[in-house]
Amino acid sequence: MHDSTPTPKPTETNSIYGGLVSAQGLDLDQFESVRTQVQAWTTEAGAGVKFVEARGLPIVDVILRFKAGTAQDTAHPGLAALTLYMLDEGSHQYTAAQQAERIEYLGAIIEKQIRLEHATLSLRSLSTQALLEPALALFTNLVAHPAFLSSALDKVKQQLLQSSASRERRPASRARIEAFRHLFNGHPYGCPLGSTEQGVTAVSTDDLRTFHQRAYSASNLEMVMVGDLSLTEAQALSHQISQALPQGWSAADLPTVPPATSATLKVEQPGTSSAVLLALPLNVPANDPDFPALVLASDVLGEGFESRLMVELRQRRGLTYGVHTRVSPLRAGGLFTVEWEVAPAHVEGSQALVANLLGDFIEQGPTEAELQVARKQLEGQLLRGVAQNKRLAGLLSELTHQRQPDDHLNTYLERINKLTPADVRAAMQRHLDLSYIVQVSVGPSVEQQPLPAPYQ
Repeated sequence: MHDSTPTPKPTETNSIYGGLVSAQGLDLDQFESVRTQVQAWTTEAGAGVKFVEARGLPIVDVILRFKAGTAQDTAHPGLAALTLYMLDEGSHQYTAAQQAERIEYLGAIIEKQIRLEHATLSLRSLSTQALLEPALALFTNLVAHPAFLSSALDKVKQQLLQSSASRERRPASRARIEAFRHLFNGHPYGCPLGSTEQGVTAVSTDDLRTFHQRAYSASNLEMVMVGDLSLTEAQALSHQISQALPQGWSAADLPTVPPATSATLKVEQPGTSSAVLLALPLNVPANDPDFPALVLASDVLGEGFESRLMVELRQRRGLTYGVHTRVSPLRAGGLFTVEWEVAPAHVEGSQALVANLLGDFIEQGPTEAELQVARKQLEGQLLRGVAQNKRLAGLLSELTHQRQPDDHLNTYLERINKLTPADVRAAMQRHLDLSYIVQVSVGPSVEQQPLPAPYQ
């Protein structure tokens, strides 16, 4: 990036309010404070634990996040996902039907999720001991002692392959998949679906047991508990869960990502619109001092109806219903993306427009008024995140995975409030380089047309 004299910036009034008189009396300088007391410890078995006591509701949320994501199963792509999905197909103690019946009887909710870097299981239960104790026992047994029956594996394999095929068919999902495949070619991140037909077919029940014994060990676990528990009760529960799990294995750090290269990728797919994605490598972990500035930049550019891209693409040109930016931090290297849908005839024109707008934004930086709106949006997201136990548990789990400090929630708003337009501009120029741009479109091939003139 080169540092040139900034070109004229949008007027601050229009950037904040878009002419809305009702919004102009708001005091955007007043920020709420967040005070969430997070207790942290490590169990004897090596599991890291975060706990927040919340007595408002008789509910307990427990999240187990294992470093057992799809990036760990490069030998048989699909092994990590199959291992997770087989956990509720029966244990040494209960059949799958018995597990489901007992969960329903206890009024508990168990959910699971697989991502590139982690596999997550969560339990929500009433805190009454008569319900919580058997719910935790069932949850622990499900995670620690799966049966891995071959009779269930064939069914789960078919479900996984159908789910992967469905994701490939969705244009927006396919665009993101292609960006990952290009930017992370040869790296574990380069298989964003987490499975291939060949890999899934090759997995045996012995493979599941071997992977589970390693990846679902207590020392490979980050645990979060939020709810109607005392610290002593939470410590006892964390000990109970971690002792029941396999012991003594931790995932190694992933290799660094390969050097980025630019590309324009077109995927032919029938439809009335095209999904378009612009991606830049963003090798900045979420606990890097520059990361909050990049989040603010993303909000100014593509979060909300008055964001720069939304104003230009939707309000001034009517090209799309929505355009969104995202910063995706990963342990070994992440992405900055812009995504939108557009008429197939305007794919190339809109790509050029977004790239030019992004380049100008990196050179100019945001206005102070735009930053204030972005700060308030982030404040609202954080306040909503800590207001409900389940959301707070999920947020704590994500922050733990990002290796954020224990006081992150209480200091985040203060830190983003101190960032200036110059700080945000400098962070973008350090980490966003348009020479590595990857542009992906998924849709039908048609003759390209000039973009409509902007509305006055």
